[in-house]
Amino acid sequence: MDVINKLYSSVSQTVSQLSAVLPGNLVTREYDVNTQIASAGRACMWQIYSGYKRSTKQEVSVFVLEKKQFDRFSKDDREQIFEIVKRGIQQLTKIRHPQVLTVEHPLEESRESFAFATEPVYASLANILGDTANLPPNVIKDLETFELYDIEIKYGMLQLFEGIQFLHNDAKLIHRNISPQSIVLNSSGIWKIFGFDFSVSNDQKHRYDFNPNQHILTIPSLEYSAPECALDNSYTARLDHFSIGVLICAIYSKKCYPFKTIDRNYTTFKSFSSDLRAKKRLNFMNVPNEIQATVEKLLTSLPDMRPDFPQLMKVPFFDDVGVKSLGYLDSLFQRDNQEKAKFYKGLPQIIERLPLRINLLRVLPCLIKEFVHHTMIPFVLPNVLLIAEKCTQAEYEKYIFVHLKPILSLRDPVQILLIFMQNMELLLKLTPPNDVKLYVLPMVYKALESNSKQIQELCLAVLPSFASLVDYPSMKNALLPRIKNLCILCNITSLRVNCLLCIGQLLPHLDKWLVLDDVLVFLPTIPTREPAVIMAIIGIYRISLNHELLGIPKEFVVNKVLPFLWPLSIENGLTLQQYKSIMQLIKELEHKVEQEHLKKLEQLSTDDTASPIDIIAPSKIEMDYKAELLHGKQRNNDLSSMQIDLKPLQVSNKPPVAVNSSIQPQLFMSVKPQTALMPVNVCAVASKPTQNPMVLTASSNQFAFNNVMNNNLSGNSMSFNSISPQSTNYSHAFSSYSDSASLLKPISTSTFKPNTAQSSTILSKEDIMEFLK
Repeated sequence: MDVINKLYSSVSQTVSQLSAVLPGNLVTREYDVNTQIASAGRACMWQIYSGYKRSTKQEVSVFVLEKKQFDRFSKDDREQIFEIVKRGIQQLTKIRHPQVLTVEHPLEESRESFAFATEPVYASLANILGDTANLPPNVIKDLETFELYDIEIKYGMLQLFEGIQFLHNDAKLIHRNISPQSIVLNSSGIWKIFGFDFSVSNDQKHRYDFNPNQHILTIPSLEYSAPECALDNSYTARLDHFSIGVLICAIYSKKCYPFKTIDRNYTTFKSFSSDLRAKKRLNFMNVPNEIQATVEKLLTSLPDMRPDFPQLMKVPFFDDVGVKSLGYLDSLFQRDNQEKAKFYKGLPQIIERLPLRINLLRVLPCLIKEFVHHTMIPFVLPNVLLIAEKCTQAEYEKYIFVHLKPILSLRDPVQILLIFMQNMELLLKLTPPNDVKLYVLPMVYKALESNSKQIQELCLAVLPSFASLVDYPSMKNALLPRIKNLCILCNITSLRVNCLLCIGQLLPHLDKWLVLDDVLVFLPTIPTREPAVIMAIIGIYRISLNHELLGIPKEFVVNKVLPFLWPLSIENGLTLQQYKSIMQLIKELEHKVEQEHLKKLEQLSTDDTASPIDIIAPSKIEMDYKAELLHGKQRNNDLSSMQIDLKPLQVSNKPPVAVNSSIQPQLFMSVKPQTALMPVNVCAVASKPTQNPMVLTASSNQFAFNNVMNNNLSGNSMSFNSISPQSTNYSHAFSSYSDSASLLKPISTSTFKPNTAQSSTILSKEDIMEFLK
């Protein structure tokens, strides 16, 4: 296939080579040419280039004959050669037949060249048989690996029989130049007749006069000329029959001249003709036994003994199923739809037996022509996809997928979607990822919305196989909503189960939050509770729970999943095994919630020695008091055995008293033996009570309050040395009670009689007990 692909290979050159080869030729106005691909004609004098028409981008081949290659010949020879060339191309342009090379642009002559455009050509038969004249090295290398299949030879010969019969009977022409150089293969592998340089009318018997002074290019090839030309100096249309016999021998011997290379040696030609008249047996090298007798008749020296073309077409050698199928394909335009449908149903058996090149270049184009008739697509499409199975991805993209793109968007007839669904694996294997998103996915969406249950189920079955090719927005906004909608609206249990199974297989391709928000929330909305549906739902929950990229949060389990699963577990119709499966999932979910919540609580809890009312860190005043204790200032050992029990604070109507912060750590703590109270300074409370809330501080199981307002200290015989300036900055309130601003009453400073004789006062045991009461 690499050889055939050279016709379609992209060329990076931006400057047309044709302009360099044909300066001033009118062909360059309408056509651009890429590279030379072949050569043909007498002595392969014509160079063939691949190209395209500028206006329509239609592929063509441009035949170029450079005049400078004849500069070494005499002027008379050049003029005679040019005259023969022009006459042959003009004759070719007039003839229109499927087996004759089609001319797209007539011959144009310039000072330096001749040129004309034809249908796309692959190579001449001479190039394939080894004649590399006028070929570049890269083309020669490509042609070395090319071989004709047996079915190509058989069908090609039948095409030549048909074409020459048309020339004899309808065009009234004798070709006179049938040879490998005058047979070309177009881009589809069809054999076409070329080289009408020496054609004459078929209305009478022609005289053959050989002039030894003539240039070899001005006479037909003597190797393919009939014996009567030399022996009788005359010829008829039967001359072409003899040429066909020699051509068959050349094809099977794989060389252009199977017998003798005569060139312009007329004596050798006459000797060879005499041997044929004497019935000397020729060496039919490699010619199949089934056709040797027919070839021998074609090569007889008696023109009337040569079989005509209708007889040749009936030779059993050509009675091949593949050959008949190719012939039927070429005549399909003459058949009605019923005959076509019957043929297409049996075509897969033929496709399996044909080589890939034949399928791609001969069968496929005939099938693609039927795409314009939508009613015939269901009969043609399976054959096209069968050919695709044998292709590489590059061949599929180049020959098949370009024609499938418009078909993928069709909805009617519904069999088209069904065929595509059945071959979805093949499409995904060969179609490029970008084209999957552009063409295959929209077709899948249409399949999900189809009214055919079979198409919908097939679509659901193949969706997971290419889920990785679906981008996230398409999955979230197009594909998943359609599956959910189908699951809810359909009334068929099996289809609903398939929807859930498809969703379950798509879960690994979704993210966690899409599963929670769009899938798990959707499950309780499913209207039916058949056991099959329930088990499909259980499967989705299990995948969501256990997949490493997913997971279900405990809050979602408690609030959404478990309240839904418990009623499902007691639905009627469940078997014992199904019930156990549901209960196992419920237990797994409950265990998950328990473990996660315990772990959370353990992380939040503090160590066992921490105080339950530790709220804020110790204040700076408390730290100062600790430093004062360490210096061992006045200690009181009278309270060594005293134990103080904490009691709840009680709101009292007695006026609040501000207490110096230096005593705070000792007022509300369990006093250990040998622990003394330090002197305190108590300041008077301002007449306007503060609205600041009370703050609790503690450290190492010590409790301190910034202000105590719930004890009546005015009755105690306490004296105050001075008013601490810091006391007015403390906060005063009970955080664990309601706002106590209304309970605070102004306290007169006369209640407190400062004693200037001592700088501080030590609280007595009775004062402390009274305070605690």
